[in-house]
Amino acid sequence: MTSTIAKSSTAPTAAPPRHRRVRARRVAPAVAFTTISVAAVALFLMPIAWIFATSLKPTSEIFAIPARLLPEAPTLEHFGAVLSDGALLQMFGNSLVVGAGATILSLLLGVPAAFGFARYRYRLSGALLAAALVTRMFPPVALALPFFLQFRELGLINTTVGLTIAYIPIVLPLVIWMLEGFFREFPEELLEAARMDGLGTLRTLIRIVIPLSRPAIAVAALFGFLAAWNEFVIALSLTRTPDAQTMPVGIASYITQFQTVWGQMTAASVLYLLPVLIITLIAQRGIIAGLMSGASKG
Repeated sequence: MTSTIAKSSTAPTAAPPRHRRVRARRVAPAVAFTTISVAAVALFLMPIAWIFATSLKPTSEIFAIPARLLPEAPTLEHFGAVLSDGALLQMFGNSLVVGAGATILSLLLGVPAAFGFARYRYRLSGALLAAALVTRMFPPVALALPFFLQFRELGLINTTVGLTIAYIPIVLPLVIWMLEGFFREFPEELLEAARMDGLGTLRTLIRIVIPLSRPAIAVAALFGFLAAWNEFVIALSLTRTPDAQTMPVGIASYITQFQTVWGQMTAASVLYLLPVLIITLIAQRGIIAGLMSGASKG
């Protein structure tokens, strides 16, 4: 009787170590994943933090040794110099016009194209889709020379119209690639109901598919705009004056043969980054919804 009581009294004492080991095995991967995630985010944010801090430093602190991240005497003089530069503001406007124009035109072409590739299969559909997407794999420098030769004959060098047209081969494949997979998983029941109601392909696309695909289209539009917003090589090759140059070219102009104007260059970079950052923060729920809708359908 005594031995039975002793066994029953000692049995619970052996359980906690096992529970701790099981809990440790469960917690360890979560801790490792969190640590790696934080390190990755810090790695990506460090250059942005350094640019922002440098834009607030006086020129004397920018070249101080040893270098410091935070400015001792923050100043807005570099932002004032950038905002008073009419040419740079013109380039900022050109980036907005060209990026928005290329994105809108790419959506007008890419949404029907992606829907056609996704819902209608024929002999050359796969080859045509691959041909549309492979242009996105070309480095911009490979496209700059053909564009330059063609646009010189058409009189489109140093124009925002020519630059907008040149950006379409960069944005359009991205739009098609992002939307083709989404449209491929679009509910067949809705398309069949539209056909039974007498809607043709175009009316089905406009009245049924596009309204239900707005999150995915918005995500494709945002990524396409960012591709045009950040492009540098083609803009550098096809433009000559601030009347048509974009902001990346203007930021690069602070690097001259004799010096690099770090203060104004980092201030201009911060101003160029802010619109994209604000739009992304405002639309982050829509971006996640658009990405998750395509993933859940897949």
